[in-house]
Amino acid sequence: MEAGAALVEAITDAGIDVAFTVPGESFLPALEAMRTNKDKIRVISVRQEGGGSLAAHGFGQVTGRPAAVFVSRGPGATNASIGLHAAYQDSIPLVMFVGHVRSHMIGREAFQEIDHGTTFESMSKAVFIPSNPNEMVAMAKEAIDLSMNKRPGPVVVVMPRDFGDAKVDISAHNKSQSLQPELSKETQNQCDQLADALKKSKTPLIIAGELARQKENRNALKEFAHKLGAPVLAAYRCQDVIDNHDKHYAGHLEINHVSYQEQLIKDADFIVVVGSRLDGITSREETIINDDAWAHIYNDEAVLERFDARFKLKASVSSALYCLTEKLNGTRQDNLAWIDQAHQSFSNFSAPGSYPVAGNVDMSLIADQARKLLPDNAVIITDGGSYARWIHRFFRFKAPLTQGGSASGAMGAAVPGSIGAFLATNDKRPVIAFCGDGGFMMTGQELSTAVRENIPVKIIVCDNNVHGSIIKGQLDKYGAANAFATVMESPDFTKIAEGYGAAAWKVEDTETWSNAFTQALEHDGPALIHIKFDPKDIAPYGNEKDAV
Repeated sequence: MEAGAALVEAITDAGIDVAFTVPGESFLPALEAMRTNKDKIRVISVRQEGGGSLAAHGFGQVTGRPAAVFVSRGPGATNASIGLHAAYQDSIPLVMFVGHVRSHMIGREAFQEIDHGTTFESMSKAVFIPSNPNEMVAMAKEAIDLSMNKRPGPVVVVMPRDFGDAKVDISAHNKSQSLQPELSKETQNQCDQLADALKKSKTPLIIAGELARQKENRNALKEFAHKLGAPVLAAYRCQDVIDNHDKHYAGHLEINHVSYQEQLIKDADFIVVVGSRLDGITSREETIINDDAWAHIYNDEAVLERFDARFKLKASVSSALYCLTEKLNGTRQDNLAWIDQAHQSFSNFSAPGSYPVAGNVDMSLIADQARKLLPDNAVIITDGGSYARWIHRFFRFKAPLTQGGSASGAMGAAVPGSIGAFLATNDKRPVIAFCGDGGFMMTGQELSTAVRENIPVKIIVCDNNVHGSIIKGQLDKYGAANAFATVMESPDFTKIAEGYGAAAWKVEDTETWSNAFTQALEHDGPALIHIKFDPKDIAPYGNEKDAV
């Protein structure tokens, strides 16, 4: 069997059933093998490699397992790096296969050659560079295992062009990576000590992040929070870690500081950080916790070593929380006021219509009406951009793995991410991508991919004609007359959508939104709604200090 075909057989046997690509001559044998195995793997040919990697990001975010991305070296691989970086920062499994120059030309500055190791090592779990065709096939399987093991993330596999059609022995590629036991003896001892500390806590608080979003981990988190008697703050863009209507939910750590959350953190006498790498926004650039009365649960030692938690539990979220929950006493009743106050503060803060707007579109009502029109399991993706804070503040998430987008702030993530998310759901639920005018202009061409592949995503372009967060800082610092390079001239997005073959509507006031959104949801195919809102309504926050 040719190595390219053996590689495809290896990844489909390992569970990969979706791949995104901009096809290249350097991996034609693999492409041919995918063509002849269309019953095992669906291949989506995208318009640009960044769209492919961001679609894989959206797929992995919903499923917890990787999609494959096949790209060419040099320009193709670097185009795709945006999705690789986003997946690394969001702890999302993804495997990128890079068609490379012929093996004898590596290191000689051949056509489009780059050094994949140095290029991608800081944004991936590993870069596999094989020395022979058999090794390339074995590395493909290993990359899939590694992408999901412990802290998930992207892995890169290099495919030299001459390896693809070389003959290999497929019987040599059945090794699986051995996984470590869930809880080591040291971690079990730490659980005992942490449980003792939590029993003494009067006002415990939980901050839950990216690794707590999966269904089993989410169930463990809910059980732990209820028994401990602790409010739960969601890490940045992890609002679906717990049903937002649960009385223990206390809101989302957004870019903007919120006074009730700051007070909640200040009043907590012990904080448990669950499955969050404490990114710069969630941690307020690592200033959120000022003493050692906290614990950090994460299954990556490199992340744990960044911080000085009193207790560091290297374990999966579910195994650690089930262990802790079992060791706690019965469900607490002595701090109900602590829980109720936190949830009520969130409810007041997220009430639609509670933030004044200058224009004819109130984005808080847009978010609230969208929630009312959608089923609980609808997937909501927000792109990078300041408009997204309206959705984050006023849309309430209910079901697990229903929030998408990138915590890295990658503009352009929403449109391709929605394609990946829809392929991941496999149950026809609505997938909605909110993006700004800037983000859509970066990857909006993938709407044509959705039309071609009959993927009925709904794209909401929130157009304020400016680079919102940038112009806000610019005007605050240099004055209202000194906007520079931040005021754009948006096209008519409905005409772009119609040119791609999608249905389209325009919304210029709050009153017409509900009808347009209902029609878009009922439309049997991709659709776009162009919302034009006032550039003065950049985000539902004042001049509070930003987290970054």
